[in-house]
Amino acid sequence: MKKSAFFKINLIYFIAMIGIAVIFALGYLGVLVNEYVTTFLIQIVVMCAFPLLMYSIFISKSAKKTFQDFGFKKISFLSVVISFALGVILYFINNFVATASQSIITLFGYEKIVQTVSIELDYAYVLKEFLMTAILPGFCEEILHRGLMLNAGSKHSNPRICLFVSSLLFGLIHLNINQFFYASVLGFLMGYVSICSGSIFPSMIIHFMNNAISIYTYYGSYLDWPLATLYYDIQNFLIENVLLYALVISAFIALMVILYIYLTKKLSIERSKREVREIVNRLKDMDISSEESAELIEKSNSIIAQYKKRQFGFYIFGGRKTYFSEKVFLYSSLFLGTLLTIASFIYGMI
Repeated sequence: MKKSAFFKINLIYFIAMIGIAVIFALGYLGVLVNEYVTTFLIQIVVMCAFPLLMYSIFISKSAKKTFQDFGFKKISFLSVVISFALGVILYFINNFVATASQSIITLFGYEKIVQTVSIELDYAYVLKEFLMTAILPGFCEEILHRGLMLNAGSKHSNPRICLFVSSLLFGLIHLNINQFFYASVLGFLMGYVSICSGSIFPSMIIHFMNNAISIYTYYGSYLDWPLATLYYDIQNFLIENVLLYALVISAFIALMVILYIYLTKKLSIERSKREVREIVNRLKDMDISSEESAELIEKSNSIIAQYKKRQFGFYIFGGRKTYFSEKVFLYSSLFLGTLLTIASFIYGMI
């Protein structure tokens, strides 16, 4: 029996998760001790090259079609600006979720392993951290989750399911209970942005911004960089004033959520404009057949009809129904990721 494309997508992801788990295990055992080699294997080989290559060979049969299915679609300058703004907004939302989830799991006896900077910091070291923690994950992790599981998956399954599953897997792939909760929330919010924009680039920008700001504030506090020290000074002041802290954080997070909703709507509208422009440009082609021209006009009318819906938030269209046999490896990935994440929780309680 010929396996469906969705079955193959889930199999590709499951193999990638096993690969990441093995690399992590080799690191714990002391076999892989070079962080550059580990990062190269996980980010570039497993999360980037492997899914792109496997999808091209077994599903799309074309490298160009693979990049299209993964969401590598040009976006407007305004969409780029909006994406950077969303990166800042989601950093603060993500930071709040991380603090809340950390407080909850601590109540159960989990102790976070705090890493302190014990080397002499310089700009070269911080630039290396930007490359390995912000640039590479912002590109490679997005290819595996927003590219393969969300965008490509949505072409062969229900987009709502793909959004939820890709977010959950993004949290589980960290194989760390401390990162699971906020990574899942961040994954969902970035996934929604990717759907609204119709492109993977905004989620890549947001992912990069979230990690880059974290690096800047963390290492900047040791290097006395102005914005970083100011950020921690304000945070420490608010923590010492519990009531003020609660009021400010509540108002600030509410503002961030409102801005997120507003900007995702703008991305949806930009997507509608881009799709209509693409159809208009194709209609200008003199070699186009009358049948294709009629199809494009119908598609254009459909996009215009959806335009108002996108002004009030993106409408996630339903896809084809999938069956249990197509989702065996999806459930396997969820089970394996959950098992390893729970193991990290138990390890943190010992």
